[in-house]
Amino acid sequence: MKRNLFIAKVALTIFAFSMFAAAPATAQDGGVKERDVRAAMYFLAGDAMQGRGSGTKFERIAAEYVGSQFMQFGLEPAGEVGFDGKPTFVQTVQAPVRETLTGLTIDGTSIKLGDDLIAFAIAGKEISGPVQHAKPGDTAKKGAIVILSLPADTKYEAIQGSIRQMSRDGAAAVIMVETAEIRANWGEVAGRKASLGRFGTLLAVSTKGAEELAKFADGSTLTLRGTFAAAPPTYTWNAIGKITGSDAELGSQVILISSHLDHLGVRDNAPGDDKIFNGADDDASGTVAVLEIARALAAGKKLKRTVYFVCFGSEEAGGFGAGYFVKNLPFPQEKFVANLEFEMIGRPDAKVKPDELWLTGYERSNLGPELAKRGARLVQDPHPEEQFFRRSDNYTLARQGIIAHTVSSFGLHKDYHHASDEIKTIDFSHMTHAINSMVKPIEWLVNSDFVPVWNEGMKP
Repeated sequence: MKRNLFIAKVALTIFAFSMFAAAPATAQDGGVKERDVRAAMYFLAGDAMQGRGSGTKFERIAAEYVGSQFMQFGLEPAGEVGFDGKPTFVQTVQAPVRETLTGLTIDGTSIKLGDDLIAFAIAGKEISGPVQHAKPGDTAKKGAIVILSLPADTKYEAIQGSIRQMSRDGAAAVIMVETAEIRANWGEVAGRKASLGRFGTLLAVSTKGAEELAKFADGSTLTLRGTFAAAPPTYTWNAIGKITGSDAELGSQVILISSHLDHLGVRDNAPGDDKIFNGADDDASGTVAVLEIARALAAGKKLKRTVYFVCFGSEEAGGFGAGYFVKNLPFPQEKFVANLEFEMIGRPDAKVKPDELWLTGYERSNLGPELAKRGARLVQDPHPEEQFFRRSDNYTLARQGIIAHTVSSFGLHKDYHHASDEIKTIDFSHMTHAINSMVKPIEWLVNSDFVPVWNEGMKP
């Protein structure tokens, strides 16, 4: 998986500047076999796949593998046209060209990135505002550049909520003074290139840099100016197949079952000997769920509605695969009934019952409750403070008005975005039961005329 837990937590804060003990078998048996789950997981999350880094050849291999499985199950290809003039199961997407930060000045003084400053995120080429020296828990002034002083032993998890609140308060930037934890992760962060984005500006300065910033009084104007370089064009890949609905009235309506293919690849600056971020739980587990649900539905009776199965590329790098898909839908959006994304179902979450999964944004629409009535062991997300509804590909679709949620059982385990998210940590009994438990409810959704709606005031 990706960055270590510290960096992962920081990344989640940046986004805010803007997922069974072995589960008992459920009454729902979708025919999913553990051996098939294991086989796909061992391929996707093995070291040979080098962590399926976003936009790398290994992500493309993952897409081709998923496409070959769709073909074997009897799905129809719904990707780009191949060399023989026929549709394929893969869709190539050019990712937006990104500008990466190469230098930064503070009030005209050049600061060498990696030495006295590291950038987690930056949201503008020039950011100016009044200085506000603050400590965790303080209210940020709108437009302020907050210099956040921290005790050396501060853990990021203890202050991330405060930083998020400062963003909501309207801070133009937050500059953290280094702690022991930040210093321990300095090299890995310095090895990454922050891209010009839109989710806020979060920096950290060394103790030496903090001494310079201390010279700026509260209310004095501070200006950050960044220099950027355009990154070369990159590509990502979606795997996409479908089962066309057979009903004269419902056949044109679409249900989307999805996951994301990619993970964080190889991180040479990561601490320790293991540099491969395998992403077994995140999100090989969700991709295998899509495969097994596709297998089950393709082997069953004819379906009334059309079902698309899509495993998106580059979710970890900005949701480019999902973004392209929703902007270039292969069917009219008014026919798009709902999306269920599967993410991180490889282990049980101790905050819910052993046989339960949770649905992000459960309270936002009537989809989750209706699926629960039909046997899905779905409950509300037990981690509302993490804002998971906004942190997966479903949100890219939901922002376009599509009813879209993510199914998960992520229990905030310590391997999240670590190289230790490996196959050996997967609870295959839980995972198999989890996938099985969703097959029949999804079959009901596909064969019904139920159309979910947003609850009042809950549409993103």
